[in-house]
Amino acid sequence: MTIPLRTCTFVLLALSAVTSTVASAQVGRYDPDAVREHQKQLQAAGKAKGEPSADASSTFANATRVSPKLQASKEGGKVLKDVVALYQAKQYPQAIQMAEALASTSTNAYERSFAYQLAATAAADAGDKGKAAADFRQALDSNGLDNDEHFQVMYNLAVMQYQTQHPADALATIDRLMTETRLQTPEYLGLKAGSLAQLHRPAEAAAIFEQIHAADPANTQALMNAVAGYQQANQADRATALLATAQGKGGLKDAAQYRSLYVGYLNANNPKQALGVIEEGLAKGVIQPSPDLSKAYSVIAQDAYATGDVATAIAMYQKAAPMAADGEAALNLARVLWNAQRKPEAAVAATLALQKGVRNTDEARKLAGRGGK
Repeated sequence: MTIPLRTCTFVLLALSAVTSTVASAQVGRYDPDAVREHQKQLQAAGKAKGEPSADASSTFANATRVSPKLQASKEGGKVLKDVVALYQAKQYPQAIQMAEALASTSTNAYERSFAYQLAATAAADAGDKGKAAADFRQALDSNGLDNDEHFQVMYNLAVMQYQTQHPADALATIDRLMTETRLQTPEYLGLKAGSLAQLHRPAEAAAIFEQIHAADPANTQALMNAVAGYQQANQADRATALLATAQGKGGLKDAAQYRSLYVGYLNANNPKQALGVIEEGLAKGVIQPSPDLSKAYSVIAQDAYATGDVATAIAMYQKAAPMAADGEAALNLARVLWNAQRKPEAAVAATLALQKGVRNTDEARKLAGRGGK
């Protein structure tokens, strides 16, 4: 009697996991109190250094763009104040209408940019991402804001382009943003990686997520996005190596991360390494017995039996059988035990298989009924 060695291949992560961290990216909301406070901080910092008051952004101090020193006219400023009041009252349609009316008639670059920025943010809050993207583009092209708001608008535009399924536009915008600001923040890099993934360029996306994780090892979302990207790019060895490095540094924190590593080892035909990962996860209480874990034990058991390691095959099937969703692992255990002349134990295992349900009930009944003979 022989055991049917059924191939069991695990899938790591779907491509959707690569982009999940970017899909929830939010546009920067306009907060007049925060803007005023920021300006006060800039002025205070300048005075402390003995410098004249300036509008230059501390956030984008190395930007290639010279921050303009523009302001609204008295009449335009009054309209913008009214728009801000409507926005803060969440009267988004009215805010959008008033802002766009001013922007379409004003010859003042600051007023146009500011008005379109408000209209875009109101549209985003109202759930109209298409309009938000269009108005953020208008705000950017009007080129009237200081660097802090200008580059926030540029980022917001990239987010809206991404979320409206225009990844090529989002990629171009985020590349421009990083070039002009001379910054590569985790948010910018994450949005670029998500755009690359949406463009079906998972290897490039994975490399950026790996870069993010290397800079911040606590960012396990970036780690798993990198793993998913490499898996989608058919570079499973890189995905497994990345997870193994994280494991060595104590960086695996949840069951999904442990599973991704042991599945990677199983798919690479490294059952001993897979078992080591499983045992570590169980010891830490991160991994719990489950039908999915039963499948992993069954794969290890099948590999052991195929190489003549009957003792390991029995041990792994004994772990797999109780937590399996059906009786197939128990039936395989019964077969191995019968072949090893451990017939009473085989009968017990076959009985469990029948209780849990198997496809080959005739064989299970036969093994269960002649245990000691």
